[in-house]
Amino acid sequence: MITKSVKHIIAAGLVCCGMAPALTSCSDSYMEEVNTDETKASQIAPSAQLTTALLQTYGDFGLMDTYRSYITGFTQHFAGGWNVTNYAGSVHADDDQMRLVWDQFYSVGIKNIVDAIANSEDMPNTNAALRIHRVLMMSILTDIYGDLPCKDAGLGFISGVGTPSYDRQEDIYNFFFDELATCVAQLGTGSDRIGGDVTSLKGDPAAWRRYANSLRLRFAMRISEVNPAKAQQEFEKALADNGGYIRTAADDAYIIYTDGSFTLYDGSRDLDFRVNALGEILYGQDPTSPTFVSSTLFNILNNSGDPRLYRICRHYLNTKRAETKPDREWNVDVTDEVLDYLQRTGDTEHPNNPGAAWYNDWVNAPANSEIPTLDNLVRLYPEAGFDGSNYPARMMRPFLSIDFEMPDRPGTLINSAEIEFLLAEAKLNGWNVGGTVEDHFRAGVKASIRWMNDHYLQAADKVSDAETETFIDALVANELASNAKEAINTQAWILHMMNPSEAWANLRRSDYPTLQDRTQLAKFDGFTYDDNNLQTPTRLRYPILENQYNSKNYNEAIQRIGSVNEKGEYVDDWHKRLWWDVADIHVQ
Repeated sequence: MITKSVKHIIAAGLVCCGMAPALTSCSDSYMEEVNTDETKASQIAPSAQLTTALLQTYGDFGLMDTYRSYITGFTQHFAGGWNVTNYAGSVHADDDQMRLVWDQFYSVGIKNIVDAIANSEDMPNTNAALRIHRVLMMSILTDIYGDLPCKDAGLGFISGVGTPSYDRQEDIYNFFFDELATCVAQLGTGSDRIGGDVTSLKGDPAAWRRYANSLRLRFAMRISEVNPAKAQQEFEKALADNGGYIRTAADDAYIIYTDGSFTLYDGSRDLDFRVNALGEILYGQDPTSPTFVSSTLFNILNNSGDPRLYRICRHYLNTKRAETKPDREWNVDVTDEVLDYLQRTGDTEHPNNPGAAWYNDWVNAPANSEIPTLDNLVRLYPEAGFDGSNYPARMMRPFLSIDFEMPDRPGTLINSAEIEFLLAEAKLNGWNVGGTVEDHFRAGVKASIRWMNDHYLQAADKVSDAETETFIDALVANELASNAKEAINTQAWILHMMNPSEAWANLRRSDYPTLQDRTQLAKFDGFTYDDNNLQTPTRLRYPILENQYNSKNYNEAIQRIGSVNEKGEYVDDWHKRLWWDVADIHVQ
């Protein structure tokens, strides 16, 4: 049902004009047509607008370059592709890459959500769901950029607010806590079912209550380093709320996407958000741009004996791969043969370091005969170039498994695994939480592996219960016993691999896992190094056009950052930590 109807809902569910000038503009002739054409709806159903905003979260290819180019590199999950190397790896600030989440969320999702909220006051459950998703989208924005328009955002069409003020992040988080608590109380007070809900919550007000309370737990932990008393208070309030929170896999909150063809930038322009665009961009637009895992991720998995290692990391020959979606026929998996070759020759894996492309720190390719599948493909398809263009050398780098790049993979909102890690750290902090740190840690790792089994892996590849228990026992005896906060947040970082915004936020909040120090890693020819400080940035800069169209509010926000250049002018410093981020990430 979702597959057949979503595209039509999106087309109907977009408020496309009336934006604040800082975001985009619409021609007078178009506005006149919209206002006078009798074939156009005078009011869009709030349920359709909810669908649009929900699906955009992971389904908008137009904003995914920010994730690929910066955020997944800053977290050191991925490295080796050109984009992540040239931007995150080179600490190169590029407005066209940094502003995409801001531009797309404000111009589509936030705009539609705000309009729908204003038009759904007679639908208490739908209204609450809209407001909850506004909080989620605003949390992604503020955790990426810092102070920004929140309470005034999207009011250009409704209230004529053309230059919205930049709220301080502390005030934004206080708004989150109040708004979510209000929504939890409101859910269930109406008879309306939440229409347009394309999530696992299935329009159920009780499920949305659990989801909202779970977000309260996340946001409380987010401020735990800067305001521990407020964090504990909000965490315990959410935990005690009679609406409950996400406890099991059956409660997990995620957006449902369809098994359709990738649409790339055309899909973004057409507002066709039906497939998971994060997987789409990590798969890459052509065979020359796949995603490789970073040596940081590879080594953390490998050094802990994590059974997920070769479920996440694979070796491929993919010269003839399909471009419309990952195919198993021509993403030829040669992992077992590569590992056998490495063992026979006494060599080890060579994952990409942050800041290095796959062709830097060169790894020699084996002879074709050493990899039987390669040798066979070259003989059967000589025109395909399986042993040309250094593809055999690229084969030696660990790729991200295509299991994580399929179009129907979930868009994570929050799940029981994350909740268990939050409970473990809350207990570690001495907050009023039942159970023990070990109880919640064990449950978190188990739920994290189940999440991967249920939503990403093929049946034959699922991690077994025996593997899981053996791995957890070793983690408890070693990592948890040595540094519980590091152990908890390292496992959360692995869980959040396909939720880049939360991965980066929790990494900066907890300062774990320990990453590689970018300032100590190499530079390479062919990339842009225009920042004298190679330390990994802690936020993204505001879109340059904000200084033109919303200058007063933009400059006030820049002044609050507090950094000046050699001329004494305030600058948009992306090395300045956010309000809730009180210390540097641990590096080695």
